[in-house]
Amino acid sequence: METKAKQVTQKEGLNFIDAHFFSLPSQGNIYTLSPLTDAQGYTKLLVASLQRKIYCLEYKNGRPCMREVPFTYIPAGAEIVSIDAVNRSVIQEDFIIGITIIKKEDGKGQQSHFFNIYSDWDLNSDSALEVVSQNCLTLNLDFVPYYLCHTQTNGKAGWETVWLLSGSDHRIHVYHSDEVSYQEEEGDSPSFPEFSNLTQITLWMDILYSPDKKRRVSAVAGEGGKVEVFGVTLDPLPRVTSSQSVSWDYPVATVNTFRLNNTLPVPEFLKAFRLQDHQDCEEDAVHIAVCTALESCFIYRDFLGSHESCLLPESSAHDVVLCCTVCDIDHDSKNEVLVGTYGQVVLVYKLVEEEEEEEKEKSPAAWKVVHTIKLPCPVLSIAYCDVTGDGCFELIIMTSAGIHIFQHDPRDMAVLVLRRLRTLTEHKTSSMLEA
Repeated sequence: METKAKQVTQKEGLNFIDAHFFSLPSQGNIYTLSPLTDAQGYTKLLVASLQRKIYCLEYKNGRPCMREVPFTYIPAGAEIVSIDAVNRSVIQEDFIIGITIIKKEDGKGQQSHFFNIYSDWDLNSDSALEVVSQNCLTLNLDFVPYYLCHTQTNGKAGWETVWLLSGSDHRIHVYHSDEVSYQEEEGDSPSFPEFSNLTQITLWMDILYSPDKKRRVSAVAGEGGKVEVFGVTLDPLPRVTSSQSVSWDYPVATVNTFRLNNTLPVPEFLKAFRLQDHQDCEEDAVHIAVCTALESCFIYRDFLGSHESCLLPESSAHDVVLCCTVCDIDHDSKNEVLVGTYGQVVLVYKLVEEEEEEEKEKSPAAWKVVHTIKLPCPVLSIAYCDVTGDGCFELIIMTSAGIHIFQHDPRDMAVLVLRRLRTLTEHKTSSMLEA
């Protein structure tokens, strides 16, 4: 492990400290980084290298450490394709981890494909992750696995976590838990009817539910260059109500669904105060970020409606685009789009409005590059989560050489906290005067 505290200069006041770097003995791919948050709110990073090894990156007593986790039933010579993890409980450690692997048959030129699901929890264990890694359910696959992710669906016993796995058979496979094992939905998926008639290998998918969980928007992108977006009504049963697609000449690496406003739920102890910012808010339109591998990337506003598009400038100028994430990285309650490239650059885009000097009228809003982060190696994956346990999110960038952890400048965070406390005090005072 190598540790450094180098200041990274950014435009427009967004300052990062390149706090830590963890090298990997062999590189992963765009599917082999997964954050995992425990019941105490601390986030670990599970990182898989292609050569069977899986590492856990976490902070203990304020100090970073990375250790290998000995997951069972990963045979010698196997290659890890994708990994995903989730804690299904908010009060205890109920980790469930999915790993897809390819095993080459020696001398036969054939391959075997497996989906390993690890799940268990033990309140008496010093490390729930160590326990989970030893309890494996192995599913044989008759297709090559690609992207693995989890989401929720409303099943017989209420909302449950399910796995979604894309394969070389042009399908997205849905796996439900029956409390003993995991079973795949047969035929056309009743839980996800939008995935019934796909015509290409899905390289990425993303699902966004409405706040009341009565609707969702599902987006899939594939190696054929086609992006399909579906509007699905969930009451009483999942039903596709709208769909739209767009195609490119090259594969689409990622597709992200998001809303522009980053509104956090109001904690219980603050609900007594009438916070104007959280009242009577209309639901935002759903945006779609489409990142093609060799062409320019685009943001579509209301893809299923007005279908307004905006090109992301410079997105095709840094070699192949490999990853994308959406987050409020400058803490202004508006989401930004981060694009990672094989050209060793992460571009940060923000929706801005410019005023024409001659006409003195506002031009249509456009996404602009507001920050650029340069890395020493190609960027494979990006995440934004709190791995240090200090209450502030860090920018996690996985490159072909290892993991970079970028922290916000503590002075900037102190100013932000004081400003928000001042706003909360003003709301409290105003509420007391009105009463």
